[in-house]
Amino acid sequence: MKTLTQSLSGCALLILAVAAGTGCETILSGDSLSSRSVNPELVVIEPASGTSRPPFTFSPEDEELLDEIQRSTFRYFIEAVSPETGMVYDRTSSDVVSIAGVGFQLASLPIGVERGWISRDRAEARAQLILDSLLNEPSNRKAGLFYHFINPHDASARRVGRELVVSTVDSALLFSGMIVAGEYFQGTLKDDIDEALRDADWSFFLERTSSGMPDTPYLSLGWKPEDDAAPTAEGSLLPYYWIDSGDEHRLTTMLGVCAPRPDFRVPESTYWGLRRPLGWHEGQGEIVWFPYSGALFTSFFAHLFIDHMALGTDTPALHGMPMRARVNWWENSRRMIHLHRDRAIQNPNHLPTLSSSLWGFSASDGPDGYLVSGVFPDRVEMQGAQPDRDYSTYEPNENWGGGVVAPYAPGSAILFEPELAIEALRVARTATPIEGIERVWTDTWGFRDAFRMNRAGQLDWVADDYVAISQGPLIIAIENARSGLIWELFMSHPFIRDGLNRLKP
Repeated sequence: MKTLTQSLSGCALLILAVAAGTGCETILSGDSLSSRSVNPELVVIEPASGTSRPPFTFSPEDEELLDEIQRSTFRYFIEAVSPETGMVYDRTSSDVVSIAGVGFQLASLPIGVERGWISRDRAEARAQLILDSLLNEPSNRKAGLFYHFINPHDASARRVGRELVVSTVDSALLFSGMIVAGEYFQGTLKDDIDEALRDADWSFFLERTSSGMPDTPYLSLGWKPEDDAAPTAEGSLLPYYWIDSGDEHRLTTMLGVCAPRPDFRVPESTYWGLRRPLGWHEGQGEIVWFPYSGALFTSFFAHLFIDHMALGTDTPALHGMPMRARVNWWENSRRMIHLHRDRAIQNPNHLPTLSSSLWGFSASDGPDGYLVSGVFPDRVEMQGAQPDRDYSTYEPNENWGGGVVAPYAPGSAILFEPELAIEALRVARTATPIEGIERVWTDTWGFRDAFRMNRAGQLDWVADDYVAISQGPLIIAIENARSGLIWELFMSHPFIRDGLNRLKP
């Protein structure tokens, strides 16, 4: 699942939940325990000496391709919008806004200015319209965090299917985009954004659970009202929590730690208490993985904003957290990129599409609706670790998605393995369809959400929609790989700097 943002069903909200018995776990248990056994406190996941790191240098031909992809994707965030609020639609077929998509939209505006695709004044005016629309409508948030889906015309909270939820992860993505825009444009816009950050009471969403570290509260996935007609009145937290170390968990928890008001903050112990189950992939070594979703986006969403490469290798033991490996999260994600590509090369089911050039199992549209594919490393036994406290006992099976590939997945891997990502983008960019099928690439708004090929190498299915939370990661990942712009803006915010300082030993 791609955060809480793309699926319109209630089960999508639960797929990342740590609690048992959600009623939405459709993947059956399996046995993926390898013969490896390690003391997790002795494991260090960090890049080898000489590993290339972003920003990267690209050839003129690659720069031309990346510029074309970014420019077309940027047009989606400028043109596929509500005229009343300026906010980008969740997808081209819907009349609804996802606040995560708006976060990506706000972060894309500095890219457009720096690349010369929009004037600074016009971009700043668009950002201010979006902020005014969001902040002038009090029904769209609870305790300062925002409803996942909102009305594109007046910014009020909106139910979509079974979901009317204030979402912690989607709020984190919105706030991240706000931070980027505020740091770039400064002035009144930054003042408004900083005020919204001060109003966000992350502590409201904290609860102690039966899993994870004892006496450590974890963030709920969200809050739901008792009555749709009173979205800011009485309600309850969802009984599902950000408790592992996937990208959404870390980004959401880190934003909570960085809250400027001490009484609204998430404790630093919550961040260090996120579980770090260990897996193994041949040729790469140990990997921290997330057992409830093997989708690739769970390995790069946080990297769109947090410069984990610059933060280096962390040490949970220095913060009193046992049975947790030391991790450089950039290297951890680089290893996960190779796991996904290697699985596509192995392709034991002989699915079309998948190859050394097309890979990346993730969340996207599929021929039969919303699709969450994913793969996992072999589980490693963690000596001395306690079930539930230090790792989940849930055993997932891999989901190959029928060979469907979403271009944003291998494309966003440009943050870690640029040559492999560009190869995949070129193949997707030039793929030709059978008669009656549209191309996955258009010069209008770039890549449609996903595609599949037949055995002749032709497109035999292409998603109809462009989707904001697929477009956003792609344009941001490419920009960080080219210039590091979004990292520089996000990491320079005083609230972020202060929070990261509190996470240091």
